[in-house]
Amino acid sequence: MNYDLLEQECWIPAQNLQGEIRHYSILGVLQAAPQLRQIVHDRPLAVSAISRLLLAILYRSYRYLSGKNWHKAFEKGEFDACVFDYIKSDGCQGKFDLFSAQYPFFQTAEFQKDNGVTTSVKKLVPDYSTGSNKLLWSHLADNKKFSISASEAAIQLLVCQYFSLGGGVSGSSNLFKKHPNFTNAPLVGGAVVMVEGENLFQTLMLNLKMPKDKALLDDTDLPVWEQTYSKQEAPKARPMRGLTDYLTWRSRHVRLIAEEDGSVSEMHFSQGLPTPEEMPREPYFAYRINKDEKMLPVRLSFSRSCWRETANLLRLAEFTKGKIATKDLRPAGIQLLATLDNSVLSGLTLNCQLIGLDNNKANPLSWFNEHLPLPANLVQKDAELGINYSELLVNGLKNAEGMFYQLENALRVFARHLLPDGARVQDVNARVSAINPGRFYWPRLNEGFEQFVCALSTNTDDANAKWRALCLDTAMKAFEGATVSWRYGGSKVKKGLGLASQQLERALYGREWQSSQYWSLDTQTLVAKLEKWANPDHPNREILAALKKSLDQQKSTLVAVMPYLAHLLSDDLTRAETQAFVAGLFASHNKLYFSEKHQSFGKAWQICDGSERPGMSFRFECLLEAKGEQLKQTLRQMVQILKSKDIAIDYRTLMEDLYHWDSDDKRIQLKWARDYWAKPIQSDESTDSADATN
Repeated sequence: MNYDLLEQECWIPAQNLQGEIRHYSILGVLQAAPQLRQIVHDRPLAVSAISRLLLAILYRSYRYLSGKNWHKAFEKGEFDACVFDYIKSDGCQGKFDLFSAQYPFFQTAEFQKDNGVTTSVKKLVPDYSTGSNKLLWSHLADNKKFSISASEAAIQLLVCQYFSLGGGVSGSSNLFKKHPNFTNAPLVGGAVVMVEGENLFQTLMLNLKMPKDKALLDDTDLPVWEQTYSKQEAPKARPMRGLTDYLTWRSRHVRLIAEEDGSVSEMHFSQGLPTPEEMPREPYFAYRINKDEKMLPVRLSFSRSCWRETANLLRLAEFTKGKIATKDLRPAGIQLLATLDNSVLSGLTLNCQLIGLDNNKANPLSWFNEHLPLPANLVQKDAELGINYSELLVNGLKNAEGMFYQLENALRVFARHLLPDGARVQDVNARVSAINPGRFYWPRLNEGFEQFVCALSTNTDDANAKWRALCLDTAMKAFEGATVSWRYGGSKVKKGLGLASQQLERALYGREWQSSQYWSLDTQTLVAKLEKWANPDHPNREILAALKKSLDQQKSTLVAVMPYLAHLLSDDLTRAETQAFVAGLFASHNKLYFSEKHQSFGKAWQICDGSERPGMSFRFECLLEAKGEQLKQTLRQMVQILKSKDIAIDYRTLMEDLYHWDSDDKRIQLKWARDYWAKPIQSDESTDSADATN
């Protein structure tokens, strides 16, 4: 039985520029590459594996391309004749037959396990259950026959050679006797990063980065299908012969067994070649430097959004120890972009694709297929000219990380009030980890980061301002989301919530909220005018009476006070209505708190409620939940209570706070709650705290 992957069989799924998905042979997909958008498959690892195979063919066809020749090949818009000549050559013809007896594609001829033991073809696919692996996605029983088509077997054979997980005994075979235990294939442990162009031709060419050492692409460098000595490839370490040899590394000895209908259900399967030591860094991985200045591959996982690694993708790695200051640890495609003149990429829309398999102790956890926008001017070049956009991007990432750090610090303060007094630091950190504030913070920034990257190179100041504002707003919302279940806890919990909110607010808004500029000019002007009308030496009782009466009228407050306030009110209708309402409150209780520092209404109510009466606390909680007319009615009643206690009100701060009362982050309500509940805990604290934590 024959199944020629090179020219006859259409097995590679690809999407054309019109969005239609069709299947192609290797020759067909390379010929149609300018009209194709991308390789597609419901398993992202397959996309990466097929792309790697096509790159190996291109490296073998072009051999070593100088920068000038690469430019010519790219500007041509289609692959050169040398690519198709190579496919027609003896090096390829007859070597891509999936079921060939002499040269089975990416397999080992005449290979079989001792005693004819076979393995289910499910072993090729990381998410299929077989043997004792973890049942994460597929729950297929081993005692039931399972088969896949020849085209899918070819795809999963590539996935197996590139992404197989290590661990476990691999048995013995007729060719090599005892095999060593399974080891990880080359693409395990990191994220495969590919630059995506506007069509498949551009994508492949933009990742065809020539190695610095030309010897890696000399005549001794042969891909696996040209290695006629495959039967002698014992499963032990051997030197890497070149780049295409590495890109087609036989990490598993496999021999597929075809059924009569061309499907595959069983195979011979065992450990192949261990990853060569001569390739310390996978060329399509991005690497980062840890605190000990060791190189570690960038990984994809649920615990860390991929865009947080953007700096490692686009910038040179910086060392603080030793003589080397910087080193290029970026993936091959990004390194190639860094060498190109911007005129070559002008007008192109580029993206960055990251594909990876997350695993734990040889058990697959999840695969990832992430995409990030890739403006060419954000890629750091060896010699920076003009604005260093990559540095601006790094600063934006640092802002996001810094605000999350402040969020965690605030939650540590809160966590101390959830635990017994004197709790250990590790217990506090464990409680914060259990709260897991990252789930409320990082996912909300995903879409905003893409907008930030796209806007950064066109309007730097505006992009930075919007990104910072988004991070601030998200940090406040994340705090609210992480603590919402404790909002109605005991007094100790409420105190912790207030102190934590205070710390976070100071860390994020500290300079702005503590300065005299907290009050806007129109607010200060209006309150100064009110203070003048209420001067005890010369009070303007007529105006004060009109303002006070406006609170009792059914018609609009704004219309009622217009004769007196028209020239003082904001042009914004909502803001003007708030100003008129606060002016009425002032007229009903004109004892003004005046200081260089602002005082919230929550602080005034704390002073009033010195004995912590339940009714006072309940009234304040109702105020925090109130909106619209209910808010105004509640405030009117509470102002009268403050008047009965002769407690001054900071009307400037009250007016400013009410401007932002309906904001999504509820920072005003949090500020008032902080100022009210952040006070000495009474003797019944332990009881309340126990009730809150049970």
